[in-house]
Amino acid sequence: MGVVKRIIQGMLLLSSGRREGLACFEGTTNALGAAMAPQLAFVLVGALQVFMQPDPVMELVKVLLSFCVLLLPLVITHAYARRWGREGLWLRYMTAATWCNWMIVLVSLACTMLAVLLFPALVKEPAFMVALVFVATLYEMWLQWFIARVGLELGAGRAIIVYLSVLLACFVLYALAALLPPHYLFMHDLFQPMVGGEAQH
Repeated sequence: MGVVKRIIQGMLLLSSGRREGLACFEGTTNALGAAMAPQLAFVLVGALQVFMQPDPVMELVKVLLSFCVLLLPLVITHAYARRWGREGLWLRYMTAATWCNWMIVLVSLACTMLAVLLFPALVKEPAFMVALVFVATLYEMWLQWFIARVGLELGAGRAIIVYLSVLLACFVLYALAALLPPHYLFMHDLFQPMVGGEAQH
């Protein structure tokens, strides 16, 4: 429970822009494995359900894409850390960055719940989901940039390079998935709830 408490504390500190939160995370392979375990579990569950879906080929593409997107940040950030002499800082940085990915989900859920309680009519509007995705994306960009800057002890420019490199690599993967058969359109899945909301209106 002490480890869990430190992880939660580190997530809260880093997500609010406080660099001391980095010290709450361990810089070991076991710590990084524990950070990645929940996301790997989701991928594994998806893989087990592939042949239970109406379109198993498309589902397999989604699972493989999710697995690649999960591993890409590790490969790219480690390459930069090694190039810039920050390899010794990489494990702690990547552990913190992986755990803090969940803050985007938690913040989005918290905003949605508040909107449901305070402005229930607003949640039914498609524009609300667009605004929520936009704000969550901006927050995710800032948070990952901040953790890269603090965790790898980089200047603002190099931290931007790290983040944009990961973002570009993921974009290339999604673009290839859309261009090549069976043509998986990620944005269509992302905005499907909004399309459904407009249809109901």
